[in-house]
Amino acid sequence: MPRYFFHTCDGAQDIDKLGHELADDTAARCEAIRYAGGLLADDPDIINGDEALRINVTNEEGRLSCSIIILAVDASWTSSDQPEPIVPTAISPRE
Repeated sequence: MPRYFFHTCDGAQDIDKLGHELADDTAARCEAIRYAGGLLADDPDIINGDEALRINVTNEEGRLSCSIIILAVDASWTSSDQPEPIVPTAISPRE
C-alpha cells in the first residue's frame, strides 16, 4: 500500500515524517478530513484569528494528493469592493 504524509499548517508548519499506509488517494483524503476534525475537536481555537488550518497530503514521491483548508470568517467582515445591493422596483403596467 502507498504511504501518505499529512503536513499541517496553522500558522506554524508541522511536517509529517512518518506517514500512514492507505489504499489510495481517496482513502488519504478521507483520513485528512478525519484528522482535521480531530484537531478542531481538540482545539477549536486553532482557526481563530487570521490563520486557517491547512493539511497538505502528499504521497511517497512528494506529489500533492489533496489539501484540506478550514477557515473561519468573522460575520462582521466587510469589504469596500462589495457591489451595492440590488433593490427591486415596481414595474407599472402599460396603458
